[in-house]
Amino acid sequence: MNAKTLTVAKREFISTVATKGFIIGVVIFPLIMVGLIFLIPQLIDDTPPRVSGTIEVVDRSGWEGAQSIPTIPDQLAAGYSEEALRAEYDMTRRAIEQQAGERLGEAAEAAAGRAIEQAMGEIPDISVAALASDTSDEAIEERKRVLLQGTPQDGGLLAIVLIEPNAVRPSDELGFGAYQITVRPRLDDRFERPLQQKIEGAIRTSRIAAAGQDPEALSRLVQVRSSRPQVMTETGERASTGGGANMAMAGAFMFLLWISVMTGGQYLMTTVIEEKSSRVMEVLLSAVSPVQLMTGKILGQMCVALTVLLMYVTIAILTMRQFDLLHLVDAGNIGLLIVYFFIAFFMLASLMAAIGSAVTEVHEAQSLLTPVIMVMLIPLILWMPLMRSPNSTFATVCGLLPPISPFAMVIRLAGAEPIPAWQVVASILIGIAAVFVFVWATAKIFRIGVLMYGKAPNLPTLLRWIRMA
Repeated sequence: MNAKTLTVAKREFISTVATKGFIIGVVIFPLIMVGLIFLIPQLIDDTPPRVSGTIEVVDRSGWEGAQSIPTIPDQLAAGYSEEALRAEYDMTRRAIEQQAGERLGEAAEAAAGRAIEQAMGEIPDISVAALASDTSDEAIEERKRVLLQGTPQDGGLLAIVLIEPNAVRPSDELGFGAYQITVRPRLDDRFERPLQQKIEGAIRTSRIAAAGQDPEALSRLVQVRSSRPQVMTETGERASTGGGANMAMAGAFMFLLWISVMTGGQYLMTTVIEEKSSRVMEVLLSAVSPVQLMTGKILGQMCVALTVLLMYVTIAILTMRQFDLLHLVDAGNIGLLIVYFFIAFFMLASLMAAIGSAVTEVHEAQSLLTPVIMVMLIPLILWMPLMRSPNSTFATVCGLLPPISPFAMVIRLAGAEPIPAWQVVASILIGIAAVFVFVWATAKIFRIGVLMYGKAPNLPTLLRWIRMA
């Protein structure tokens, strides 16, 4: 590689990274992301507002209590007593502390404190009032109008619960009934789900008692204490993040590669078209040969794309470190990502350079660019099947078939099962061979197209140029 080629590469790199578009789109945006990753957890206050008021219950189930099991309104009142709410508060606090400790290791204490403050808030002050079971529908509708008055913090009416007649004992025709809840507007959604759980629990307990069974005994029989799954890592056991983390990791590898390669490839095609249409290309060709110019441009944009890749990889690592998820990343896969980046970039850059040299306007490149974009979208479409079955025949073929093989391989490497080492080696060797073929064909097109003006060529014309040159 001579000095002229390196000079062209340097010029191409500087002219791209020094533009406002590159700085704003590729540099400032990642920096904003890094700032948000570290600042948002400190700035967001997700503490639920304090809730104070009354829940009115119309119980038409006919359950009057038996075997130490009170009526449904009394069960709700017991569930919203200060002692019961305090017990729930303490249990939730312990669960958050345990999860924070499992996820954040040494930072558990501080993280748990922040999580508790945001997740718990103040213990609500809620009372339960039982209305007569024969309260008319019209009277209930009148009470619902009261829900429009005041706020959830002023101690007024929060919700009206209607228990249907056959909610505890089934009817012959309709079976078991249900319940209805009407809440006031702007009531925090974190209040509604616990209310549903308490109502459903009270109805369930009443049904068991009505059937002559002991609710506590049945509860002990069906309740199984669960523990969070652990995953074994090099540094010991950690709380499992489930299959979603593996899926996200495979997608992250593929998107990092795709974004960096497409960014560099598009910059390359655009600069070639601009220099050709402005006749700057003719001045450059008076100093260097077409092959030297093409090679320098590809190398310069390769440095641009590599800068983008390394920038986003750094952001990803910082993010995972922030949430103590670095154990999910295999250092070997990071190295292979760089290898596949070079293969993918040189293949795509060759195509982009060939298209850019053959046309004089950006809009003329659309017909030639469409097939390339269609091929590049294949990994995005096949992400899920490749990740779930990385050793299937289909995945193996995609991993060995240029130009989608680099993208398919980074997905397979982060997939659900290890792939044979020979396939990794074979994909790299085939990819390198494909790079030489792509660059060879592009050099022939570039040599002719860079000085051709007039009507934009079609695909058959480009193939004829390859045979002629």
